[in-house]
Amino acid sequence: MAGAPDGYAAPMTPPPDTPADPPADTPADTPADGGSARPVLVVAGGTGLVGRRLVAATKDAWDVVVLTREVRGDEPDGARAVAWTPTAARDGDEAHLTGLAALLSGADVVVNLAGASIAGGRFDDAHKRRILDSRVDATTTLAAAVQRAERPPRTFFQTSASGIHGDRGDEVLNEASPPHPDDFLADVGVAWEDAARPIGDVTRLVIGRIGIVFAPEAKAWRQMLLPIRLFVGGPLGSGRQWWPWIHAEDLIRAMLFLVGPPGAPDPDALPPAGTYALTAPEPARQIDVARAAAKRLGRPAIVPAPAFALRLALGGLADHLLLSSTNLRPARLQAEGFRFRYRTIDDAAEALLSD
Repeated sequence: MAGAPDGYAAPMTPPPDTPADPPADTPADTPADGGSARPVLVVAGGTGLVGRRLVAATKDAWDVVVLTREVRGDEPDGARAVAWTPTAARDGDEAHLTGLAALLSGADVVVNLAGASIAGGRFDDAHKRRILDSRVDATTTLAAAVQRAERPPRTFFQTSASGIHGDRGDEVLNEASPPHPDDFLADVGVAWEDAARPIGDVTRLVIGRIGIVFAPEAKAWRQMLLPIRLFVGGPLGSGRQWWPWIHAEDLIRAMLFLVGPPGAPDPDALPPAGTYALTAPEPARQIDVARAAAKRLGRPAIVPAPAFALRLALGGLADHLLLSSTNLRPARLQAEGFRFRYRTIDDAAEALLSD
């Protein structure tokens, strides 16, 4: 099952004296720090599950700016929303790129979470094109702006996904494992990461391959629980496929661990730039995920959903999101000293279903 950073996507309360939001076609042409004494965090694609949790975790110590295609008033509380055009680089919109570069200049950290939801439509050619283009366009635009910035951010965090490894059965994988050679989401992951590579020429670039994010508000978690609550949960297909999951709390902690604390820390004190797997240290087979949740809910997890039935209902999404096996371990993240709060799916299920 492929991880997806956009999650499943309150009203924003602007800080005092926040200027009016700029028009959607041109970002503000002043630095994101705006003379602020606090470090600045810019989040592209900050209205989904991960983005909202990231803003909530940082707003007390950082000035947070959320880049969104349209300012609608439902952006995360505690962040200043700024409209941007993710396709500006492809469109050749020099004015927008110049304005975006000015906005990013002086920011401490930029986090790129932008991209269309994989589960957000029929898995046909048109939706596949949206999945790819939304990620590559947004990343290319941000890369062009960072390269033009007078003072590039000290760290750029680029989202990727565990889906870059594809369906690999029981093979044990880590950050050094190559992408799957013949898989759509793996191809998307490669193109996504490649679009960010030029950023590494001007600042510290960290790439996080995010697994399946479990949180009480996550659509994936809620949908998995529904049949269990109705006494019809159980294995999907064989149930033996590995799911590279991570608790949302650990994901945000890991992201902040990699970008470093607020302010301007000594670069030598930060984890090295490069690629990290952001998954729990103990991936779980799908049936074990179902059993952990069922045990907490006092339900059985014995009713199978055959692979053919899932494919009839979901088409190609079934293979990519439910039946794919990715036994991915966060070897590099652990080697750098990160400590997980939720190492096992039993730990996570207990916390997620504690209320």
